[in-house]
Amino acid sequence: MKSRLSASHIYKSLFFKAFGVLVCLLILAGPGYSQKPGKEEKKIVKKARKQLANEDYKEAQISYLKLIGLNPKNEIYNFEGGLSYYFADFERTKSVPLFEAALENSKEDTIPELYYYLARAYHLNGQYEKSSDAFNKFKPFIQVNSRAGQELSKQSEYYIGINNNGKHYQETKNDNVLIKNLGEGVNSSYGEYAPVMKKDDNVLLFTSRRKVGNSKRTDKDLLPYEDVFVAQKSGDNWELITDKAAIEKYIPKDLNTKSHDAGIIYSADGNTLYTYKNDLIWKSILENGKWSKLVELDKNINSSQYNIPSVSLSKDGNTIFFVSTRKDGYGGKDIYKSVKDANGKWSIAENLGENINTKFDEDSPYISDDGNTLYFASKGHDGIGGYDIYKSELVDGVYGNPENMGIPVNSPEDDIYLIMDADGKTGFFASAREGGIGGMDIYSFCNNCPTKTTNIINALLADNNDMPVNKGTVTVNNMNNTIGTFTATNGKFVVTTETTGKHQLTVEAPGYEKQTVSIELPNSSSESDLKIILDQFQKDDENYQVIKLTSDALKLNTADTIKLEKAIAANTNDNTNNSNSENNSTDNTSISYTQEFDYNDVEINTNDPQFINLIAKAADKAKNGNKIYIDIKSSASKIPTKSYESNIKLSFARGDKAKEAILNAMIKKGINKNVIIFNKINAIVSGPLFTGDRTNTEKYKHYQYVKISIK
Repeated sequence: MKSRLSASHIYKSLFFKAFGVLVCLLILAGPGYSQKPGKEEKKIVKKARKQLANEDYKEAQISYLKLIGLNPKNEIYNFEGGLSYYFADFERTKSVPLFEAALENSKEDTIPELYYYLARAYHLNGQYEKSSDAFNKFKPFIQVNSRAGQELSKQSEYYIGINNNGKHYQETKNDNVLIKNLGEGVNSSYGEYAPVMKKDDNVLLFTSRRKVGNSKRTDKDLLPYEDVFVAQKSGDNWELITDKAAIEKYIPKDLNTKSHDAGIIYSADGNTLYTYKNDLIWKSILENGKWSKLVELDKNINSSQYNIPSVSLSKDGNTIFFVSTRKDGYGGKDIYKSVKDANGKWSIAENLGENINTKFDEDSPYISDDGNTLYFASKGHDGIGGYDIYKSELVDGVYGNPENMGIPVNSPEDDIYLIMDADGKTGFFASAREGGIGGMDIYSFCNNCPTKTTNIINALLADNNDMPVNKGTVTVNNMNNTIGTFTATNGKFVVTTETTGKHQLTVEAPGYEKQTVSIELPNSSSESDLKIILDQFQKDDENYQVIKLTSDALKLNTADTIKLEKAIAANTNDNTNNSNSENNSTDNTSISYTQEFDYNDVEINTNDPQFINLIAKAADKAKNGNKIYIDIKSSASKIPTKSYESNIKLSFARGDKAKEAILNAMIKKGINKNVIIFNKINAIVSGPLFTGDRTNTEKYKHYQYVKISIK
């Protein structure tokens, strides 16, 4: 069978053909141009449309953004560019501004379909009122005498209905539910889902369609086959287990094959693992520290003609809940249960009935430890969009009407595969919601956990040469309330606050005038890097001081300048490490060098004339035994590295290479290495989030560097 999550991919392909997108592209290619495109533009158009038709959405996005850059008001480029995001598995809401631009610059009778896609995009973005309004504007264009038109009319009414649900759940959002993405230790740019917890070991099994090694095998949807992966919690983070011997403690040897494989659930004692492969449910038993060979469950559960992607097991192991498409079902996938008899045989499967199952798909059942609450995902009840997660209580032997778990557990995208701890307070689920790392990610949640907003700012106070400003203080105020006064040690300080919104930073440092600037902190918990640069300069015989604030996370790139009433004094600041007090040199000026790198590159270009000049000046400073102090700041962008274990290790590698190159060059100049003092390398990962556009060098190159300052 295809992947359990390939349905959305198939839907996109069918929708693409059935409801006129390709036809629409051909129609739009005619009258929409306000100016005749040039040869290069035509070439990009042809390339972009081919990529879009071939469902190569990431590359299509790059091409359409180039076209929009050439002609920002072209409604066709914006519309088709919006489609390249809308049909992708990731960052789909980026289609909204493109569709809006297309609508703003188009004639209403040129792109009636635009209202439909804009309505869907608004829905994905949680803009439920705007979504319903766009659907109502689209409906007059529908040709209801055709089958496709009747289907579109039904879909429009369906989405208007779930938009009303979305508005309701937004108004009743539970602020005491904490949702957290498990991060890059588990999630990738591919899909991750179906979490399975081995509680005693803090180990999580999950299924992923990520690429493994150099394997190029893919299913018909062009995505890699499903495999099972194992992660373990370390502190607050999850880390992937890669050692084969360690992996085999938790899954059978050679569980992953060339086809689709997935973990489903452990028994309560952790000694039986149920897995999914070849469209069937299997089990393996842990015996003497090793997992047994996989064995199929009996035919009352398994049947080669039925799709069975999900299983849950009662705590005593005697009742199994599973998903199947059968003739006695209500439509789509339904949830069934079977009970084990005294001989260990499973009874004939029983449909859970119309309270649980609908004419649409139900999936991923999970039964609580006490057996009284069934959690499951459904597309057929009063949801927000895609799969929503529900719970149903057992009353007099019957599962009652499901209760939508609401926002923030559910979102306009698919939310599925919930598992819960025994106390019903914490657990995990998978979601394709916006803000994730890939198409579908695994999240943790905590019920009845007061969500306290915590904003953390990792700040650096430095001069215009990127040298740390010591003995400086920064006082942080919010609405006339002082959060605290922070002293910059080696230029660094950390602010932790539960406040949000506008804040004032008052900066004081020896040799500089006191100056106050403003920043805006987000309304949700965050951790941000902030760089504060102090500089003084003369212009037209006047003296000025400027503070520059930069932060990618806080979207800051601002400067505030004040006029100084007195002349700029010689800088007497101790802008180096405390260890620099040993410096006997009278030359206290700093010299610097910056090198940007290509993707994954770490080598220092020692033949660069600027690097050679840096070494010559440093050697001159170090004459007569004077000590020199060297600061190295290195950075890696957020493009995932294939050569190092993590981006931060790539960043450290660049810093280490710079240190090695400086030391070797100085020794060749005859400088005693004892006078060369290296301060701690400041390695960071910086820049915009990676969106699959590795070839966009202009976007990332400025965040792949080393900066060397010698004083």
